[in-house]
Amino acid sequence: MTSRNPDPKPGRWILPLIIVGMVGFTYFFVQQLPGTQPEETTTTLSTESTTTTENGDGETTTTDGSAIPAEVQAYVDKMTGSKAELAGIEADLLDVNTQQDAVPREISYEDALAGFEDVETRSSVFADGVEIAAPPAGYETLATIHADLATAAGKIRAAGSDARVGFEGPSAGPRREAVAAFQAASVEFTTAYDALVAAAAETAGTGA
Repeated sequence: MTSRNPDPKPGRWILPLIIVGMVGFTYFFVQQLPGTQPEETTTTLSTESTTTTENGDGETTTTDGSAIPAEVQAYVDKMTGSKAELAGIEADLLDVNTQQDAVPREISYEDALAGFEDVETRSSVFADGVEIAAPPAGYETLATIHADLATAAGKIRAAGSDARVGFEGPSAGPRREAVAAFQAASVEFTTAYDALVAAAAETAGTGA
């Protein structure tokens, strides 16, 4: 006697199971697609600042369209030229000083002396130019800053002369100290110049 199979069609459960599996996989896949996840919200904060720009006529204006008075702009332009002049003098001073301190020395005594003398002369001319370039009357802040610029320029003149004297002296110490003093005075001048530019921008629209 043979036993009877309680389920004569065992394969009929396979198809439903496959369908259920496909439906579940499809749902999971769709949830991973872009656009199905909650959107993240970000907040960007912005700040407004006043900047200066130069138009085709060489006139400097602020972001609100007001122009810096012409006489103030002319003074700033002079100091900008002086700042560029100073950068050239300092670069030449550091160059001849570095060559003098190199081991072995990379410059002859005659060429080094000529280099230090050139720096001394140009430093004096630079300082004279800064001192006589007085800011326009009626701008107290600019006058105060000009005093700082002139003070720094005077230190640069002295340091340029001290570097030459130190070079001709018996030891390298005074020369190196003079070069360091020149660099410090250069930083002082640049700091005052930056303050000048900021102060000049604040005069825009005054019409003074």
